[in-house]
Amino acid sequence: MSPKTWMFSKLIVVLLVVSWHNPARGQPASVGPKQQAHVPGRASALPKNDFRFDLAPEPGALSLAQAEPRQARILEEGTGSPQSEESAAPLSLNYELAGPYHLRSAAPEPPGELVIKNIFGWSTARDGSDDDAEYELEIEWGIVPNHELIFEVPVEMGDGSVTGNGDAEVGWHWRLWEEKDWVPAFGMRNFVRLPTGVDSSGVDYEWIGLITKSIVPGTLRFNANPFIKSVNGDNEPDARHFLWGGSLGLDWRVRDDLILVGLYRYEAGEIEGTRDNHTLELGADWKIAEHHKVGFATEIGLDGDSNGPALGAKFSYMISF
Repeated sequence: MSPKTWMFSKLIVVLLVVSWHNPARGQPASVGPKQQAHVPGRASALPKNDFRFDLAPEPGALSLAQAEPRQARILEEGTGSPQSEESAAPLSLNYELAGPYHLRSAAPEPPGELVIKNIFGWSTARDGSDDDAEYELEIEWGIVPNHELIFEVPVEMGDGSVTGNGDAEVGWHWRLWEEKDWVPAFGMRNFVRLPTGVDSSGVDYEWIGLITKSIVPGTLRFNANPFIKSVNGDNEPDARHFLWGGSLGLDWRVRDDLILVGLYRYEAGEIEGTRDNHTLELGADWKIAEHHKVGFATEIGLDGDSNGPALGAKFSYMISF
C-alpha cells in the first residue's frame, strides 16, 4: 500500500469514530425525564435539599382534631398562647360574701335579688358568766346595680329583758366602683340602729368600708373592712361613744358553690376603761341547692383574758328569691 493510500484510510477511520461518539450536527442533545439541563451561572430553581410532598388525605379519612377533639388547640387571638376550645369562661371577680362572719366584699346583691338570712350564734367567755345565744333575722335586697338595702333584727336568746334587745338596724350597701387592673373594688355600708327594742333609746350610726382586691382572679381575694361607729343613748352603762376597728381577711372560692374565709378582726372595747379586742375568725359559704345557702363561722379570742368572748360559733341558712 502506497503512503498516500495508507494516510487516507487512517483519516476515514478517525472520522467514523468521532461521528459514533457525538450526535449529528443540528440535532439537540436529549435530556432525560429526571434530569435538568444545567446552565452555567444560574442557580437551580429549587435548593439541593428542598423536598416537597403531597400528603393530601384520602376522602373519608379523619384528621387528628376530628379523632381527638379534646386535644385540639387554638391560638388565643392577640397572644399566641394555646387555649383549649372547651375552656370555660373567665370566673367573675364580683361575687358577694354572705356568711355569718365579720367580712364583706365590695360586691352587693345582684339587682332584683332578695335574700333572707337566719343566723344562729353562740359564744362563751373566760369570766365564768353564762354562755350567750343569739338569733338574727337579716334581709338583703339588690334594688339597682351597685346598690343594696339591708334590714337586721338581732335578738339575745334567754335574756329577753336586756335593754335594747330587738333593736332594728337598717343599712345601705353602695359599691362606688369595680376592680380594674391594679385598682381594687371599693364600696361602703351605712347602718343606723333604731330604738325599737326593749327600753331602748338613742340612734347609733356605723360606717364600714369595703375594699376588695383579687390575688388569683376569680379564686382568691383580699378584703379589708375598716369601720367607725357612733354610739348614742343609754342602752349600755359607761358605753364608749366612739368605736373603731376593722377586719382583714382572705376569701378562697374553692368551687362555684363553696367559699372559704379567714380573717383577723380588731375592735375598740365597747365599755370605757376596757382594752381593745383581737379575734381570729374562720368561715365558709356553701351553696347546697339553687337559691339555698348555708354559712359557718368560728370565732377565737386572741387576748387570753375574761374581757370579750373566748370562743364562739355561728350558723346561717339563706334563701334567695
